[in-house]
This record gives sequence, C-alpha cells and structure tokens, in this order.
Amino acid sequence: MKKRLLAGILSLLMLLAILPTFAFAAPFSFDAPQNLKAELKYDSDGVPYFELRLDVPQSVLTIHNTITEDYTAYDGYDCDYIFIDFEYKYADYDWNEGPSHLWNTSDYLSEFLDRGGYYEYYPFDSSNSFDEIDIKAETYSFRARFSCLWGYTGDWIDKTVYSAYSNIVTIGNPAYWSNASDWATPELRRAAELGLVPDILKDADMTKPITREEFCELAVLLYEKCTDRTAEVATNPFTDTQNPQILKAYGLGITTGTSATTFSPKVLINREQCATMLYRAIKVISPSGDYSIEGVKDFPDQQYISSWAVEATKYMAKIGIITGNTKGEFMPKATTSAQEATGYGMATREQAIAMSVRTYDKLG
Repeated sequence: MKKRLLAGILSLLMLLAILPTFAFAAPFSFDAPQNLKAELKYDSDGVPYFELRLDVPQSVLTIHNTITEDYTAYDGYDCDYIFIDFEYKYADYDWNEGPSHLWNTSDYLSEFLDRGGYYEYYPFDSSNSFDEIDIKAETYSFRARFSCLWGYTGDWIDKTVYSAYSNIVTIGNPAYWSNASDWATPELRRAAELGLVPDILKDADMTKPITREEFCELAVLLYEKCTDRTAEVATNPFTDTQNPQILKAYGLGITTGTSATTFSPKVLINREQCATMLYRAIKVISPSGDYSIEGVKDFPDQQYISSWAVEATKYMAKIGIITGNTKGEFMPKATTSAQEATGYGMATREQAIAMSVRTYDKLG
C-alpha cells in the first residue's frame, strides 16, 4: 500500500513538473531578424537619427500573413500582431536605459514593411536640444527581435513569444583613435559611421605609418562592406602570420607575400604599394568597371614610381582616391636616406582610412 502511495505521489509530482510546459506552449516560434544595419541620417529639419534596417525571414512573414488575416487561425489560440522590438544601447548605459526620444522603440511589423523596411530611431530625449548633442562622439549599439502577444481562445491575450536577438550593430565614434590630424578627422568619423575601421586600428595613433597587416584588414573590411559578402580564408602559405584577414586579402588577390613563405605583417607600406593594393581591392569589388588610364598625365615625380605601380597610381589619382602634394607629385616612396629618415612617401593610417572611405563612397 505504501509503495502504491509513494508511486502515486511521484507520478503527481512529475505531472506537475511538466504541466507548465504544456500549459504555456506558444502557437509558433520565430526565427531571429537577420542582417540588422544602422546608418546615421538627418531629417529635413537637420535633426540626426539612425535608420535601422533588417531582413525579415520568410517563416516570420508567413506567420505574420496568417494572423493578420485571422487572429484565431491557430487552433485554440488568439494572437495579436507581430512587433519588432528595436533595442538601443548608448555609451556605457545598459540596454534601453540611455537618452531616447521615445521610451517605446517597438514597431508593428506591418508598418515596418509598409514603410519600406526601416525604422527611425532618434537618439535624444525631449529634455535635450538635438543641436547640443554630438551623436558622432559616442557609441550607439542596436539589436532587434520579434515578439507577439498570444493567449488561449476565450482567455486573456497576456503571454508573449519572442524570437532570439538579431546581430548587434554598433555605430558612432567610440574614440577610435588616440591621435589624428585635423584634416583627417571628418573622414575618420565617416569611416567609424560606416564600420570601415578594423579592430586592429581602433585606439591607434592615426598619424603613424600603416603596416602591411593593418592595410590588409582595412582592404578586406572595405571589400566585405561594399559587396555584403564575407571573404573566404585562403590556405596559409606563410610562416610569419596566422591572421585570417591577411589570408582573406591573399585569397582575393589584394596582396601577395614578400616571399613564397613570408608575409612580413609588420613592415610599413609606402604610397605606391598602398595604391596598388587598394586598386586590386577595387577591381575585386567591381570587376566590370572601367579601369582605363588613357589620357592620365604623368606625375612630376613619375620617374620614381615603380613600373608595377604605374597603372594603379594613375587610376587612383584619376578617380580622386589618392591625391598628390601641392606640386602634384605622387610621392610614391623614399628614394634617399634623407627621405627615409623623414618618412617621405610612407602611407599613414589616416591616409589609408581616408582612401577607404572615398572608395566606399564611389563603390558602396
């Protein structure tokens, strides 16, 4: 008798343990939003805002169409409309705790789609004037998920089903550099907004020369942003680097090694090398472009440009990506010990990033 009673109690406890799972089973599940992107824009009054775009999976669109047509379509359930919950993170605040024009940053999926697939987030609260806030001087991060209220037929619609979060996208200028020239600051900020500053260059002194490794990371990031494709990591022939970004650049044909087995990642690059690598990147991004240099005049210092760099230097000058000095000289590389001592002809990090931004604006 005691054994039967004990078995009955155990069965009851097991039933109670699993009952909530059945009692609150949602009528469907969501795939997460895909490819969340953010871009800083200004409205007709000059007020800054972030335009957020994302891809809605077909599975979510199917659920949306079903419950929009009939909120009782799922047998035994009543369902509300689907929302996209856009969440924001400002500087060091927690998610959804920083200043914001609206406390609720959710959007009906139907309105999001009707609007053309974007949401406008205004990053200032009503107590602050927008012209007193330099939104480029801080970091803003965004993520999104789908949500929908539901309930059982004849009961309250008071339960919520959520998707997983999308990717997190960050925009702004979280002090991406420790030092930079005044002329370079606007393009550095633009690069930060576009996500064109690779991790290897964040917090760096942008006035210093750029290395082969750093430029490869910059060029690969430019390629991936312009094409919206992730470059493949090539088989590694080098013994002095394991950096996957270098191997991506090598696989794309943007760079080569300094020998069959070495890459020399920390070696600095000069302006003609920089022009050549960026030229190769552009040709990979836009293989059907017009790369003619017919009619482009020689530079005053043409004699110092290596034969393998002539086409690249002329083309980059032709489209305004790389400019010379006030005399029109390209300054391809140092040719004397005195020039080497002063860093003549070397490409700096800020110059390389500026070139990347100009290229993106032409191709992106």
